[in-house]
Amino acid sequence: MTTEEPRRPRARWVLPTALVVAAASVAGGFLARDLYTRTATVSTTTTSSSVSSAPTSVPRSEQPGDRTVRLSVDAGLHPDGDRVRGLLQQYFDAINDRNYQAWSDSVTTEVARRLREPQWESNYQTTADGSVEVQRIDASSAERLRVMISFVSVQDVSKAPADLPVDCIRWHVVFPLQGEDGTLRVDIGPEGYTPQFEAC
Repeated sequence: MTTEEPRRPRARWVLPTALVVAAASVAGGFLARDLYTRTATVSTTTTSSSVSSAPTSVPRSEQPGDRTVRLSVDAGLHPDGDRVRGLLQQYFDAINDRNYQAWSDSVTTEVARRLREPQWESNYQTTADGSVEVQRIDASSAERLRVMISFVSVQDVSKAPADLPVDCIRWHVVFPLQGEDGTLRVDIGPEGYTPQFEAC
């Protein structure tokens, strides 16, 4: 009896303790599942909302797409985002409308000097640009920005790059923008790089 008695109180508590531990484990499992589900829902909602702000894919027959210049989420957060979008809207509208004066007002004096009206008209006489998205804006200096852009151009094959003679091209370019006469303008310079392009 003396050897068995000390074990009895412990034996009486084994089953209740096991039930409490099991219940806690189940509750913890439900809590973890609920937390995971909420996190996944938030992540999915955030991703969907970010994707929906980007231009949707345009069928080949409807290229080059909308003429409205759009900002990515990243570019939209930049303090100069609205100024950049306004400038590029003027720049691409001028090309689409065959308006050399409006185009020359959107570029620096040096760019306009290098591309006079007769050559400009020849270059862009069959061009239509659209699906323009400003993907990123970086400061090169206090008066200078580097802007990453993607857009689609539709043109006569004879006006396409020699190494990609097609009528629909998706471009990825960098535009240097420079402050001139109190306004932001498209410029040329070392911030840019060789354009990347592919057939639509």
